[in-house]
Amino acid sequence: MAEITAAARKPLFYYGWVIVALGFVTLGTAFGVWYSFSVFILAIINEFQWSRAAASSIFSTFIFAQALMNPVTGYLQDRFGPRVIIPVGTLVVALALFLTSHAQSLWHFNLAYGVLAGAGISLMGFASHAAFIPKWFERKRGLALGITMAGIGFGMLFLIPLVERWISSFGWRTTYLYLALMVLVALGPLNLLLSRRSPQDLNLLPDGDSDPDAPDNGRPAPTMRLTVVDPQWAARSWTLGAALGTQRFWLLFLAFFCMAFSYQGILLHAVSAMVDQGLTRETAAYFFGILGIAGSGGKILFGYLSDLFGRERTVTLAGGIACIGILCLMFAGNAPSLLPLLFALLFGLGYGAAAPLLPSMCADIFLSKAFGLIFATIAIGGGMGGATGAYMAGLLRDVSNTYTTPMVVFIALLLLSCVLIRLAAPGQVRRMVRLKPQHEKEAP
Repeated sequence: MAEITAAARKPLFYYGWVIVALGFVTLGTAFGVWYSFSVFILAIINEFQWSRAAASSIFSTFIFAQALMNPVTGYLQDRFGPRVIIPVGTLVVALALFLTSHAQSLWHFNLAYGVLAGAGISLMGFASHAAFIPKWFERKRGLALGITMAGIGFGMLFLIPLVERWISSFGWRTTYLYLALMVLVALGPLNLLLSRRSPQDLNLLPDGDSDPDAPDNGRPAPTMRLTVVDPQWAARSWTLGAALGTQRFWLLFLAFFCMAFSYQGILLHAVSAMVDQGLTRETAAYFFGILGIAGSGGKILFGYLSDLFGRERTVTLAGGIACIGILCLMFAGNAPSLLPLLFALLFGLGYGAAAPLLPSMCADIFLSKAFGLIFATIAIGGGMGGATGAYMAGLLRDVSNTYTTPMVVFIALLLLSCVLIRLAAPGQVRRMVRLKPQHEKEAP
């Protein structure tokens, strides 16, 4: 009697979507911790009377530490998988937040939140999930990454206003203790129980497809297929060393730098910029929450569109929308109800594209057994850019007493990142193509 492999028996529900849902929750919490510093920074400045540049240096240290940790995270994910690495990350982050709650000087903050929390967020955050989520999907890679990364926006929507209320009611030190408990209790056990490295761990194929040699049992055929445009490039067994020797690697590295410079600078200083223009801190936090949910929509929308129309076109469209949002923030005080809302919606929507598109583009070019390490090394560019942008905006604000100059720089570098991605041309290696309907194939 012929044996039917587990891969040939397509389940009714593909486990990859469980991985997506788990990543949604994990990233929502991790980035709630990340971006909540935009609210903590005002309370910390009020207590210690530091300059904005000095307080911003804590966030810059955080971004730089997680960026330097990313290659280690990618290597560990390639070797051990998320069931080990993400729970370890939750332990590190919880410890870091506990120590931050007891910080008494700038170097305490830089060590506890900057270095230790940055390393822990790397283990449980963006680079960690980007190392294994693309392995679960091919045809729906952009959409799946978009839904996963949409958790970032929901974390911003719910956690940032919640953190603001906790700070107002209990103080920033107690709030950090609450966040530490949330990370430890909610995320560690879930990932230990449910997470898996790849569909092969469960004898499945990407996208939940059936074995191509097995009967299709009447299931509808896919309408899109991932096509290799450059077989010679795609067939290489990519290692980090080989990727470092390519122009595409450095174009993506620079694109990540420019994009993160703009996005992280805006995200850290958006609340402060709105407060400078006359909004209350509570109102600014509310708009920041709207930015988060708009970002979730952008992640799903642009992730899906990138599967249909290509990564390059989609990232350019999203970047243009984000730039219009930054212009709204620059003049928010002129219409304090309308323009902050437009900033939150437009910038959030455009910024949201970065999370699903960056790993998708890297996977289109460098997908291999060493992909986690390769992507994480490219992401160092993002960490360097984010750290520089966050600090630069604070420094220029101290010098000029306005955020106008850094906002102009953010727009220029964001547009440059779109050009660099077009030059890297992931669509010239792999891209989605629409398949002809079966009746058209059979027509004479």
